[in-house]
Amino acid sequence: MTLRPSDRPSAPRSGSARDGERRLPAERRSTTDGGSKSDSTADVAPEAADRAAAVDRGSDRFVAAVAVDGEVLFAGPSVPAVLGVERGALLGDDLLEHVHPNDRDPVSDALSAVATHRTVTHRLRHASGGFVWVESVVDEELAPEFGGRVVTARRVDVDRAFPERFRQFLEYGTDLVTVVDADGRVRYESPSVEEVLGYEQGSTVGRSPLGYVHPDDRERVTERFYRALDDPEAAPTLEYRYRTADGDWVWLESRTRSLPDDAAVGTLLINSRDVSERKARERRLTDRNERLDRFAGIVSHDLRNPLSVIRGSMEMARLKGDTAPLERGERAVDRIDQLVSELLTLARQGSGIDEPTEFDLAGVVREAWATAGSDDATLVVGGDARVRGDRGRLRQAFENLFRNAVEHACEAEADLAVVVSTTDEGVVVADDGPGIDPDHRADVFDPGFTTSADGTGYGLDIVREVVESHGWSIGLRPDASALDLPPRVSRPNGACFVVEAPDPDAVAAAEPWIDG
Repeated sequence: MTLRPSDRPSAPRSGSARDGERRLPAERRSTTDGGSKSDSTADVAPEAADRAAAVDRGSDRFVAAVAVDGEVLFAGPSVPAVLGVERGALLGDDLLEHVHPNDRDPVSDALSAVATHRTVTHRLRHASGGFVWVESVVDEELAPEFGGRVVTARRVDVDRAFPERFRQFLEYGTDLVTVVDADGRVRYESPSVEEVLGYEQGSTVGRSPLGYVHPDDRERVTERFYRALDDPEAAPTLEYRYRTADGDWVWLESRTRSLPDDAAVGTLLINSRDVSERKARERRLTDRNERLDRFAGIVSHDLRNPLSVIRGSMEMARLKGDTAPLERGERAVDRIDQLVSELLTLARQGSGIDEPTEFDLAGVVREAWATAGSDDATLVVGGDARVRGDRGRLRQAFENLFRNAVEHACEAEADLAVVVSTTDEGVVVADDGPGIDPDHRADVFDPGFTTSADGTGYGLDIVREVVESHGWSIGLRPDASALDLPPRVSRPNGACFVVEAPDPDAVAAAEPWIDG
C-alpha cells in the first residue's frame, strides 16, 4: 500500500531526496566507526517526513511506521490530534501496548509478513484514558526509508457519523441506543449505557451483546436477533434480562430496526429501555390474580360444607323445636368467619411490603400475643432485636404462629408456654405443646393443610407469605435443642419455627433486616 494522494505534498520540497534515491532512518545508518547512530524523527528521510507532514494536525488520521515486531519507528505530526499525546510518546514503544487488549491479535496479524488482510478496525488508547476507534491500513511492502511498514490510521468513531444537532438527544436521553454491524458486534452505544447498565461508554464496543443476555432468555433473543440482522423487514420487539456491570440483572425492552445498506454507522439500530419496574408490577399483578383465583376456588368449595351444616341445623331446630342443634350451626359460623378472614388476607396482601420502618421485635411480639394469645398460655420473650420491615404484616405473622400453637395445645388439653427469642440462626418461635408429626413437617406451610378439625389450613401459609415478602425465609426445626437460647429461657420441646433474615450490613440500606 502507498500513502493516499491526500497525504502527499502538493509540490516537492527543496530538501527532498532525488528521484530514485532512498535514505534509511538515521538510527539505521552506519557511522564512520561501524556503529549505529541513535536519532529522532527529525533525521527520518525528508521524503518520508514530507509525506507524513502532509497530514494536517487537525486531521482525523495519522501516519506511522511500524516494525514487524510492533516497534513504532516513526509517528506523524497528526498523532496529537487523534490520540491526544505527543508523537514522541509513541516512538520506540510497542504499538500493541497502545491497542485495546481485545483487538491486539488482528492488529498483530496485519503487521505480520504473511498477513492476508492488512486493513483492521481497532481501538487505540487516548490520552484521556479511554479508547478511540480507528481503521488502520498497513502497507503490503516494507518501506526502506523507515525499515518497517507504513500504517495509516483513520478515526472511525461511529458517533462522528451522527449529525451534531442530534448528538445531545443521545447524550441526555434515558433510552439506550446501540448500533451493531453485520457480524452482530456492537459498533456504538450511547452515553446512557452508564446510567442504564453501569458500563463505561465504549467498553462493550466490538463485542456481541448476546453474551450479556440471561441464559434463560439467550436462545430466544439470539434467534430473533439474527433474524433481524438477516431480514431488513424484520423489526422485533424483545423483552429479556441483561447483565449489568455490577453483575445484577435488569429487564430491557428492545426495539430493533435495520439501517440502510449505505449507512456508515452499522447494520442494525437497537433502542432499549429499562422496564424492570414494569416487570415487577406485572409479577405482583400476576401473583395477586393467582391468589384471587385460589381464593375464589376455595370459597366455592370449602365454604359449602359449613354452610350445609348451618342449613341442616336450622331445619332440625324448626322441625323438633329444639335449639340444641343450633350450637353446631354457631360453630360452623365461627369457622366460616375465620376462614373468610384468612382467605381475604391472602388475597389482599400481595407479594410486596409497605414502606419498611425500624422497630423493636419485643413490642410487636407482645402486641400480637394480646390479640392471639390465651389466658391459659404463657409468653416468654427471651431476646429482643431491632427490625426493619413491615410492622403490621409481621404482627400478623406472629398472631398466626401464636394462634396455631394455642389451637394445638387446646387439642392436647395441656398448659402452654410460647418462647420468642433471637439466636445466631434467626428469630425463634417455639412452644412446649404436642409438636408436629414428622410426617407432616414438609406440608405445614402448604395452603389448606391442617390436622385440626376446626383449622382452615391457611394460618401458616399467611406466615410464609409475610416472611418471604420481606426477602427472608422460615423453616421448621425438629425441636429447639440445637438452638442457642438465652440461659434464663426454658427450652421448649414442641413446635419450633425459625425465621432467618440478613443483618443490616449484609443488605442495602432500604432492605428489610433483623439486627439481633
